[in-house]
Amino acid sequence: MPKSTIRDTPQTEQAIREAAVQLISKIGYESMSLRQLATQAGVNPGTLYLYYQGKKELLASLVLGYLEELLHAWRQSKPMHSRADMTLQAFVDFHVRYHLLRKEQGVLGNMELRSLDSEDLQIVRQARRAYLREIQVILEQGIGEGLFDCDEPKLLAHILFNTLTHACSWYKADGPLSADDIVIKYSQLALRMVGCRIHPTANLIRLTS
Repeated sequence: MPKSTIRDTPQTEQAIREAAVQLISKIGYESMSLRQLATQAGVNPGTLYLYYQGKKELLASLVLGYLEELLHAWRQSKPMHSRADMTLQAFVDFHVRYHLLRKEQGVLGNMELRSLDSEDLQIVRQARRAYLREIQVILEQGIGEGLFDCDEPKLLAHILFNTLTHACSWYKADGPLSADDIVIKYSQLALRMVGCRIHPTANLIRLTS
């Protein structure tokens, strides 16, 4: 069963987790060996088993940790008592910037689900649904306020998540678009996708750095 990571992590275990994220995002989970991981983390291969039974437990813990930390960070930063269009723009700002700063985690947390065992996959999907529910609530609020025109908020929540997360797969810090540019473009896209009946704000709320 995967470990939650909303807690302090010992230094050695943290080094193992960071090395695993880097390796998996670079060469893929199936190609990563425990010997490679130990070398990357600067530990003996036997040390890995003090923290994880094997690759599968480590992967499940990393993916679950990504989703838990993502949900926690959003709940800490989301605006309260705002109109749905403002909250949606704040969410786009948060989600896009979070993944631009954590590209490797984003790739791992969304591309390696196929490698999880069925029990671990079920747990991860529950955590994913909790985050998707946050998006769905925003959409349902917008529908209730008469601001959004979307018939399937649950389905659109999935589409928005996948669309916004995809930015981490192509973004380059030295590319032609800055993080601010990307946030603005994705915010405009999100508002069009939900059929927003008002214009986006000139100055988007920046919640993360």
